[in-house]
Amino acid sequence: MTYDPWTPQPTPQTRREAQAVQAGGDGGFGGFETSTDTFRRRLRTRQGLPAGARVMRQLTSLFRSDDYPQRLSAAAAGAQEPVTTGRRVAVISSRGGAGKTTTTALLASVYAAMRQDSVAAVDNDPGLGSLTLRLGLEQAPSVDELASAVVSRTPASHAELAGRMGAAGANLYATGVRLWQQRAEYPALGNALTAVSRYFPITLIDCPTGISHPDSVWAIKSSHAVVQVVPATVSGVNDALSYARAWRQDPATHALPLLTVVTSTDSDAPLDPVKEAVRLSREGLDVLALPYDRHLAAGVEIDLGLLAPQTRLDATTLASTALHAANGNR
Repeated sequence: MTYDPWTPQPTPQTRREAQAVQAGGDGGFGGFETSTDTFRRRLRTRQGLPAGARVMRQLTSLFRSDDYPQRLSAAAAGAQEPVTTGRRVAVISSRGGAGKTTTTALLASVYAAMRQDSVAAVDNDPGLGSLTLRLGLEQAPSVDELASAVVSRTPASHAELAGRMGAAGANLYATGVRLWQQRAEYPALGNALTAVSRYFPITLIDCPTGISHPDSVWAIKSSHAVVQVVPATVSGVNDALSYARAWRQDPATHALPLLTVVTSTDSDAPLDPVKEAVRLSREGLDVLALPYDRHLAAGVEIDLGLLAPQTRLDATTLASTALHAANGNR
């Protein structure tokens, strides 16, 4: 039988699920849940707001009007902005632990929730990336595997292309970990991105840590806008300023929209990401803040319904701003 690269192949996840069903369970070894699965199951339902804060918010809403629904609706309108040709947004960071992959998965989830068309999230990290984990996928073909399939035959339909990616939702698809895969050359990766953009109006590219990493540089050159994620630390803020200056001076990037996002993954962090975002904006940077959220900090799959209300609003605003920039509006 001739091998067809566009025929979806059984994955280890599929085989494990089948074995679990045969064993009379629904996961783990012989139907029993492992300790890792137990922790993941508990963490995935962790609310963004602590219980006390949720009660106070409910009580407060009883005595005063809340314009939050209107603000969220206004932000969502931007995330639904029409896209005439596929737009690609690269997400980069200079330091590990800034929340780059979390931001990528968050943006992909927001777009998928707010739009009727399909959204793609590409794991461009040559190491052991965690994008599939944050999107709730056990496993998905890597972008290198996708590139190999595109070289063999150009996909003729959205369904054909989506079949070579992992389905993270009704209209959200992703590529998986690259660590154990044979690396595709950049021209082949470029062809794969072109194919994805043909059928997916929005593509998020999760880059490796390091703004000068070759795979990050390639992704930046292949994108219509770039989101730079920095932690709310002294070094993170300095990185944002230094990179923005270099970005403006480089003929290859100065016309490409750069959006900086200041994040916090620690509830006790000494610097406030909102205040640092304001400081950076005074320096001429296009910047937004994504403060600490218990649900995001859990480190597992993201459920928009469990985010703190302010985080949901901030994430939607970020998605709207990034798409607006990628569409050529600055």
